[in-house]
Amino acid sequence: MKKFVIKSTFYLLGLLFLAYGLSLMGLYTLKRSQFFKPSFLVNAFKPGEQFKLAVFGSSRGLASLDTKLIADELEGLSANFSMDYTALPTAKLMLEHFYAQGYRAEFIVISVDLPDRDTSKTVISENDYRFLPFRNESYVQNYYSRYDEGLVKPLAASGSFPFFGFGYYNMELLGPTLISSIKPDYRYQFDELGNFEYPDYLGMDEKPEPRNFQTALTNPILKEIQELTIRNSSKLIIYIAPYLRDEINLLESCPYTVINHSRLINKPNYFSDYIHVVNSGKKIATKAFIEELKKLE
Repeated sequence: MKKFVIKSTFYLLGLLFLAYGLSLMGLYTLKRSQFFKPSFLVNAFKPGEQFKLAVFGSSRGLASLDTKLIADELEGLSANFSMDYTALPTAKLMLEHFYAQGYRAEFIVISVDLPDRDTSKTVISENDYRFLPFRNESYVQNYYSRYDEGLVKPLAASGSFPFFGFGYYNMELLGPTLISSIKPDYRYQFDELGNFEYPDYLGMDEKPEPRNFQTALTNPILKEIQELTIRNSSKLIIYIAPYLRDEINLLESCPYTVINHSRLINKPNYFSDYIHVVNSGKKIATKAFIEELKKLE
């Protein structure tokens, strides 16, 4: 029995060391790649790069603003760091990541969605595992500790035990790791300036019954973002991308500079669903955004 226990312990320790080593190698490979947005931010631009404009948000910010078109109209580098299947807390994390890596921007654009206008759910977003290569950064660890919930907290535990996060999200990480080891410049569904578009053939045929909302954008995370941009000498712009169904009216007490395009586009053929514009709608939204931005320069 004693020999069995010793052998079992030895094999278990061996497996743990192997898992630890493989997870470190995988996360290092992803950290040196451009596959996901957090690594793209670090590896696609020069250290200390100065941006004219940087966009942060969810898939709506990703689908609605084309930073190539913005760069064509305005002098300076513009990029979209929005990430699909995330919420406002992740946008703040990405902004912290942006500043911590030494970048600066004249304009910071935060795309805000309906669920985040006044409060945000205190849970991990679906794609927050993409920050795992930077798990030892204090702002990432603070985020994981704050939002990771449940009995098993693989992201929060990954600072000391990276195989927890890599193992838990193995289906999402193994493929990207293999691709990145062969082609480190490969980007997953976005171009060299972080843009993604929904093709026009996805346009809808019918418009749903409208809904109306009022807000002063009282989400405390927006206040934290504002303080972060002030400390880093950036001008904050809150952007509300087009909705097919929803109209958002801002109350006078809203303390932010806001470009509200919730009702900019009303035709369903410009939307792939109720909340995302297709490429032709993206061009309309971006051109209108540029005109509003010029007034703020």
